[in-house]
Amino acid sequence: MKDTGMIRSLDSLGRIVVPVEIRMTRNIDIGDPIEFFILNEEIIVLRKYTSTECTFCRSLDHVTYFKDQFICNNCLKELGDPGLVSDVAEQPASPVEDNSALLRGGRRTKTEEMSQRLEKAIADHPYANQKELAEVLGISQARVSQLKRKINAAGR
Repeated sequence: MKDTGMIRSLDSLGRIVVPVEIRMTRNIDIGDPIEFFILNEEIIVLRKYTSTECTFCRSLDHVTYFKDQFICNNCLKELGDPGLVSDVAEQPASPVEDNSALLRGGRRTKTEEMSQRLEKAIADHPYANQKELAEVLGISQARVSQLKRKINAAGR
């Protein structure tokens, strides 16, 4: 292991701040999920969580791991032949998506994107429990709970 020389203390709630230098060099943005691993009795490892969704289109179907990225078969074909038209027809964005994207100069946050994906998953799987929704989206159950609260708060 490489020693960074950086030391941080836990706060009263058990939280720790990951130094900006480490976040920048490891491409970790605010809101990104972090995985925890226990190597032995003395070593805890933190790693940026990578879900199993396609890096380009966020599909969860027929995903392959290639050069540290998950890529679906359609995007792999398109990368191999950029002139190739995708088999999947693009669906127009809903008016709600357009309005939220325009508010920030055409960009959506990761939370907004994931909230929309959760709403779609709930519509597609109306009887799915939180664990099943988490598996469908490739996120944790806790994240599903957070997103549900955000969706319900926005709907009030």
